[in-house]
Amino acid sequence: MMFEAPGLSAVRVPTMLYRPQDDSYLGSARNSLGVVSGLPTPPAVHIVPGNHFVFIDPCPASVAASVALICQDAPGIDRVEIHRQIDHEVVDFLRANL
Repeated sequence: MMFEAPGLSAVRVPTMLYRPQDDSYLGSARNSLGVVSGLPTPPAVHIVPGNHFVFIDPCPASVAASVALICQDAPGIDRVEIHRQIDHEVVDFLRANL
């Protein structure tokens, strides 16, 4: 995991964390859930539809076919809408906590 317990335990500001519903690529137990458990105050956790790569900007058509793992989401996953929702939630979080 990128963040170690001593560093996480020192965090004293409100935090928000996003993780994908399908965590089969990296596994939430050793990543996002490790961060959640290491923070002294539980963060606001948002679970979004899709997998790890849903957090990457939507791919242009010229790129999408050659990197399907990163660019193609499961049926019913709207990456553009997910990013729009995240944008709104982050702005709301910052307004409430700054």
